[in-house]
Amino acid sequence: MIDSLRAWALLFIIMLAAGVTQAEQKRVFDGPDGSEYEVHYNAFTSTFLEADIAKQYDLIRSKALGVLNVSVIRRNADGSRKAVGSVVQATQTNELQQQQNLSFKQVVEGEAIYYLAQFQFAEGKYLRFDLTLYPEGSTDPLKLRFNQALYN
Repeated sequence: MIDSLRAWALLFIIMLAAGVTQAEQKRVFDGPDGSEYEVHYNAFTSTFLEADIAKQYDLIRSKALGVLNVSVIRRNADGSRKAVGSVVQATQTNELQQQQNLSFKQVVEGEAIYYLAQFQFAEGKYLRFDLTLYPEGSTDPLKLRFNQALYN
């Protein structure tokens, strides 16, 4: 129970850090048997992370590096919710149409599962993120796109 609370607290801290630039983002997809998948995502500058948190997750703090945080929650028809593992693929495209494939690290802490990837960015320039997720229990990929500019 304590590990689960610690995991949710850490996820909340990461989401809160991102909230400085943009509120939490969520998209809901239909799942099998009346269930739904909530995909929570946010991007923020790596300098928002405390040094010890960055070190713990092998992330580099830099004014030129951002972090993309993604998690998938399955909401069952009975109202229960559970984090589910997923295959997460994403690309980030800048204003010059230069693409960067993102490589995610899965973090599992208690009942929480989330994925972290780092990417390069230029301050104030909009980036497009294209995500494709394959959550456990789903036969269809979940796709979403969002745009965001980051500031130090």
